[in-house]
Parts: sequence; C-alpha cells; structure tokens
Amino acid sequence: MKLNEAVDPATIEKIETVLKRAGAESYIVGGAVRDELLPDTPASKDIDFLVRRLPLSRIVSVLSPLGKVKEVGQAFGVVTATIDGEEFDFAIPRTSETKTGEKHTEFNIETDPNAPVESDLGRRDFTINALAKDSEGNIIDLFGGQEDLKNRIIRTVGDPNERFKEDPLRMFRAIQFATRFGFTIEPKTLAAIKKNVGDIGSVAGERLFMELEKAWTKGSHNTSILVSLLDETGMGKAIFGEDFEPYTIKAEGPAKDKIISNFIAFFLKGGSHKMMRPTNEMVQHLEIAQEAAENTKEVYEYAAGQRERMPLIIDVLRQTEMGEQAGKIEDALQLPLSPAELDINGGEMMKLGLRGQQIGDAFRKVLAAIHDQKLDNTYDDIVGFIGQ
Repeated sequence: MKLNEAVDPATIEKIETVLKRAGAESYIVGGAVRDELLPDTPASKDIDFLVRRLPLSRIVSVLSPLGKVKEVGQAFGVVTATIDGEEFDFAIPRTSETKTGEKHTEFNIETDPNAPVESDLGRRDFTINALAKDSEGNIIDLFGGQEDLKNRIIRTVGDPNERFKEDPLRMFRAIQFATRFGFTIEPKTLAAIKKNVGDIGSVAGERLFMELEKAWTKGSHNTSILVSLLDETGMGKAIFGEDFEPYTIKAEGPAKDKIISNFIAFFLKGGSHKMMRPTNEMVQHLEIAQEAAENTKEVYEYAAGQRERMPLIIDVLRQTEMGEQAGKIEDALQLPLSPAELDINGGEMMKLGLRGQQIGDAFRKVLAAIHDQKLDNTYDDIVGFIGQ
C-alpha cells in the first residue's frame, strides 16, 4: 500500500537510506501512519519522521545534501527540510513536554536522541496518533491505536486527565478528530473533557482556530458531530460565550468557502469569535449574513458591492430557518444593488438639473422603486420617474 500519493515513494526511500547510512533509526509517525490505515481516507500531505541515535546537528548535516534544511530549535528538537519540493519534519524523541504559556510554541520540551521510540509515542495525545512505521514498513503500535481505528474510537494515550492537563488543546483536538473521521470519543476521555473544560480558556485562539478549520474542511460532512460535542461537553459556551448557538450545515466547495460558510453558521445567532482573530473577509461575510437574518433592511442596503459574497450567505441561510430571507436575496440579485449598476450615472443626472445631495437622494429613490417592482432599470423609465 502506498503511504502517501502526494509524495513520491522514491523521496521517502532516499531520506530513509541516508539516515540509515548515518547510523540512525527512522520512523514515520503520527497522522501519515494513521491515515494510511484508515479506509477511504486520503493520504496525509504531512509526513513527519522520528529519528533516533543522531543529534539535531548531525541530522541537519546528513539531510543537507538532499535539500534545504532548517533547525527549528534545540528547545523543540525538530528539523524541517524541503526535499524534492516536499516539506518534512524530523524530530528526535521527546521524553517530556510541559505547557508553559498560551501560544503553540510555549512548551518546555525535553529530548533525548537515544531514548526508545516508546518514550516518544507514549507522550502523544491519542492512540490513533501514537503509531509509527519503521523503514522496513513495520507498524509499531504500543497503545491499541489500530484497534481504536478499527472501532472508530478517540482515546487518549494513558490517563486522559493527565493528557489534557499537559495541553488543554487536546480536548478540542479530540472533538476535531471525532468530527473529521466520524468517530466516537470513548467514555473516560469524554468524561475528562467535561471535567477539565474550564482549562480550555488558557489556549490561544489561533490554536483553536486551526483545529476548527480542520474540522470544517476535512470533516464538513460531520459538522453535526462537531456542534453536538461542543454542546455536550460545554466547550462551545466555555470558548465562545453563553449566547453561542451554532447552526449545523453542510458546506461545499473549496476549503476557503467551507471555512467561511461554517464560520457564518457558527456565529450567525451569537457568540464571540474575536479571540480567534478571523480574517476580515470572514467577518464581513458574517456581518452581511447577520443583517440579512435581522431582515430590517432592504437587500440592496447591505448587499451593495457584495455580489461575490452573497452565494455563500444564501447557501447558509437556506440551511437554517431563514430560507425566506435567502429567497429574498436571490430575487434582489436579479436587480441593481448600487447606483453604479443603474442605467443612468451622476453626470446624466446633473444634465437633468440635479446637484449634490439631490443626486444621492435620487439614486436611493430609484433603487427603492426598482426593488419595489415600480420601475425598470432603463434610462427612459428612470428619467421619467425622476421627473415626476
């Protein structure tokens, strides 16, 4: 079975060969192994190596002839390398890691190139991620990860309370993986999430947002699982506030569209998204959707200049109880939404004797009349309407 269709197997073999010649043991670890073992799951685009018996400096020198190599830092025990156009991470075994701050880089990590592979796998989050594959193709599974994959279960490696205290983000990752793969969180792990949910506030919004994006794009067909687990565990309101009431939708299209659509559905009713620092484009889509949901303005009043954003908004509204508003927007899109789309311009209005504010008022009245079906968007009809 091919490990990763996106990466040439010859590249993997080349990497493993040079490491072996240098006296190292190398293993492919984590998500790439997990995804290889999951039926009907696309091959992982990220391949991470665990390397034993070589210090970081030696790994850098061994890999340098193959491509561009960068040492992330002694503190993290990681080297990144771009080889044959693909980026790989190379880590030496970690023996412990302790969270020291909110950011994803704020950890105290201890490494040992001579530590057994078992010590590294034992500090990982979930059994399905604590898998390794050696250079001979043998799977190393010390915690029942393959069985949990078969039974579609998310389970921590060891005591879930300890794993979540080490890094509270793991609670959110459990939900992300359950959403992404349609898995069930096993009872002890789920109970520990509920018990420790108060700690989620210590996690930086950018880290949470990264996990949400994965759930929305890689498991969008299971968004109902995401919403259900956020409610059941109390994590949704703990992160986004007591007024957080997300909608469940099915988002289609490119990853960017899925993210924006789900973002709208998450916060259309309420909840604070500011801590995640969403893009301006996401916020603008949401604000337009909220105005549409309020239904206190005419479509052209909030949709002027926003035609390209309206299809996603219509799709989200149609999947909620606001199908009527979606239909209203669709009808309005058949008509001009701004003065620039009218069959008359400011210069032509000046020829009719209008000046300054009169022109702005005329534009607004013409748009209103067109959307009230009292006027067609033709020069003659508009001139006749203005002259009344």
